[in-house]
Amino acid sequence: MGKINPKGQLSGSVGRLVFVNLGNTTVVRSKPNRIKQTIATEKSANCFGKISNLDKLYRQNLLRLLPIVADKKYAYRHRTHFNRMADRDTDPNTPNTSIQWSLPQMMTGFEFNQEAEWRSVCRFFPSYSLDTDLRLSIGMQELIFKRDFRPVEKSDSITLSFYVLAVDIQQDHHPSVEICADFTMEISPLTNLPETVWTTDPLPANKLLFVIGLCKMDFEEPDKNNRKEATASCYLWADLSHPK
Repeated sequence: MGKINPKGQLSGSVGRLVFVNLGNTTVVRSKPNRIKQTIATEKSANCFGKISNLDKLYRQNLLRLLPIVADKKYAYRHRTHFNRMADRDTDPNTPNTSIQWSLPQMMTGFEFNQEAEWRSVCRFFPSYSLDTDLRLSIGMQELIFKRDFRPVEKSDSITLSFYVLAVDIQQDHHPSVEICADFTMEISPLTNLPETVWTTDPLPANKLLFVIGLCKMDFEEPDKNNRKEATASCYLWADLSHPK
C-alpha cells in the first residue's frame, strides 16, 4: 500500500508500481514478473534438498565412527563436495528424480579441519591400487619426521592413521558407513617409518570407497589456545567398487 510522507512524496506499492524516495527524488519501479519454475527446475531444487539431507546423515555416521577433528564451517564445505558426487536425472518426462552416486572422486582432497590441513602438514603422497578382486593396496614411502611432516606447532610425536571406508547411499534410507580396514603408526623424531605397503581384504562390491587420513600431532607444551594436540583429517582417495 502506498503512503504519503510529510513532504508530500508517495512511497510504497500501488498496483504493479513501487515508489521509492531517494532524498527529494521519488523513483518509480515496476514489480518484477513472478518467476514460474519449470518442472526440471523444481525437480533440481527438490533433488538438492534430498542430497543436503543425505549429506547430513552421512556426516553424522562418519563422525560417530572416526575420531575426525573438524572446524566449525566444515559442514557447508562438505555439503558442496558431496553434492558434486551426484549425477542427477531431472528429465521433466520422468516421474521421479533419480540420483546416481557415480563421482566419489569429487571428495578427494576435502579437508575437515582448515586450522590443520593435511596438505600443509603431510609432505608425502601415498599410492593406491584397487585390484580385480577389490583389494586395495596403499603404498607408503619411508617417512622421516623432520623431512615429511610440518606440524602446526612444536610436536614430539605424530600418530598417522588411514581408514578404508565402504559407503552405501540410498535416497530412502540412512547412508551406511563401514570401516573395512584401518592402518595406524607412530612417528617421532627418533622413529622413522620404513617403506610399507598395506593391502586390505576384498572390499564390498557396488559401494563408494574412500580412504580418509588422520594425522594427529601431540605437542610438547600446550599451544596459545591451550591445546595439547591438533589433527589434520582429509579424504585422500575415492573410487567405486564395481566388480571387474
